Amino acid sequence: MAEFVQRRKEELIVEVPVLNSHFKKSVVKNILNQREKFEYRLMRRNKQKSDFTLYISFLKNIIKKVQKMGSTSTETHKLINQHNNRIIDLYRASLKYFKDDVSLWKEYIKFLMKCRRLTLLRTVLNSALLLHGHISDSLYVFAIRQEFQDLKNIQKAREMYTDGLHAHKNSSKLYFEAFKCELAYSETLIQKVLKSGKELNLEDPALNGSIAKVIFESAVENVKNDTDLYFKMYEEATQYNFALDLSKEIKNFMLTSFSTDPNYWDTLATNELLKNTKNTEKFKITKCLDRYNAALSVVDTDEMWDKYLTTILKITADTKNTEIYKRNLLRQSMYNAHKKNKLKPKHYIEWINKSKSSMTKEILDLAIETYPDNTSILELNIKYKLTDTDELIAYELFKNNANKISPNLWLTIVEHFSNKLQINDIFNMIFGDKSVCSNEVKQKLGNEYLLWLSKNKSLDDARSAYNKLIISNSCDASLCKTIVTLETEQQKVDINKTRQHFTLACMQFGKNNIDLWMERIYFELKYGSPKLVSSTYHQALTTLNNEESDQFVEQYSSNASTFKTICKI
Repeated sequence: MAEFVQRRKEELIVEVPVLNSHFKKSVVKNILNQREKFEYRLMRRNKQKSDFTLYISFLKNIIKKVQKMGSTSTETHKLINQHNNRIIDLYRASLKYFKDDVSLWKEYIKFLMKCRRLTLLRTVLNSALLLHGHISDSLYVFAIRQEFQDLKNIQKAREMYTDGLHAHKNSSKLYFEAFKCELAYSETLIQKVLKSGKELNLEDPALNGSIAKVIFESAVENVKNDTDLYFKMYEEATQYNFALDLSKEIKNFMLTSFSTDPNYWDTLATNELLKNTKNTEKFKITKCLDRYNAALSVVDTDEMWDKYLTTILKITADTKNTEIYKRNLLRQSMYNAHKKNKLKPKHYIEWINKSKSSMTKEILDLAIETYPDNTSILELNIKYKLTDTDELIAYELFKNNANKISPNLWLTIVEHFSNKLQINDIFNMIFGDKSVCSNEVKQKLGNEYLLWLSKNKSLDDARSAYNKLIISNSCDASLCKTIVTLETEQQKVDINKTRQHFTLACMQFGKNNIDLWMERIYFELKYGSPKLVSSTYHQALTTLNNEESDQFVEQYSSNASTFKTICKI
């Protein structure tokens, strides 16, 4: 193994001068060290796919960095070419071990397409199709594009999409790729005829889009319900003058077949926003909404309304900083939907978020009227009322619904009432015998609870709460750090009490929490007895899991000088 890696290192020496011309010496050294590690991983008996893919990603990142430099020198091309060759070698080697991995073949094909290794690409595509053509239509799509776009071979492209559709007769990807290919080829032939000065014969099937029409008709037989496919075919056909009749035929087919399909109307409407025309944004929005209005007159369903409202909310995403017409559009659309009982809780919430604060109460009242028992609306109402004038109403709402309030709102409530009389009852609702919240809330607020007890009641109360919480499933090791901080802030530190805190925490979290043991050692050095450090160290080694134990030894060694300084103090 070492001999092979050494040979690879010697081969790398050739690349060093070129690397030095693009990177600092320290960076080059790091690149070489990383590559040596990758080469060793490739020599393992039980190879993993990641041994190859991580190495490939590393080399690709180097190429990206070099390309960003913007240099077009011979040295730059040489460096990129060297790395491309190594990546190709790695893909070849990986596919010997993982030839059944279709995703790996696709990555290799995409890479070859990107670096324009067309001859090799054809060979790789043929191999991939032979192995996986029957299970992956994407491989045929790659093959069609290469033959038609790169190699300009329409006959071979036709063979590819014919074979592909034979194996995947329900593949929308293949139908669209074949359709697009034939339209583009007809346009190429038309341009050749025009340049030659000859007269166009629009009866010629090769020139009038007849072959593309056959593909469309075949798709209709085999892929009947894919609205997205036919929209793409329609959009593609409208780009060619010779295919306008075909585009009308596709449009009529969609109107007949998908008139009650919300996806059809949604795509039809949103396409108005995407059209690359000189029309203003306001004009495009109007056309889009006209489509939706027509849709709702035919398909008045919750799904259709949801798609319409989703688009409205996207259009008005910047409504706080944009034209008045968008704010009016949002308000009018949402009110209409509310009247027809088509708004869901998420729509009300987004409506509030996108509207001026002066409208919040009005919209919130509408939401509560429609969804009086919805938790999301309830929480929004509580947050809205957390003001000096309405906070008592908010508090009563919170108390009456505490068992279904989310952890985030609990945190908001505690923060708001932290210096007010209600905080005592709130903490009792969280940590009392009749707790009404989840363990997640207790875990997030445990430290704050100890600090509050120490400040507003006594350290003994904080200690009692710690002893109860640390042995439950509703806290983490950070609770120990908080109580220890409180102990060490006292005029006279109670060493025995603090050691008890550490003992309880280590019983609960000592198997995997390295920091807890390091803090315990630090405490003994600064406040307790340095003589106990050795026994604590060995206790940590025997308690921690194997991996954490090794990390603990490393961390302890790296902090040795700090510990010595503490001892001297």
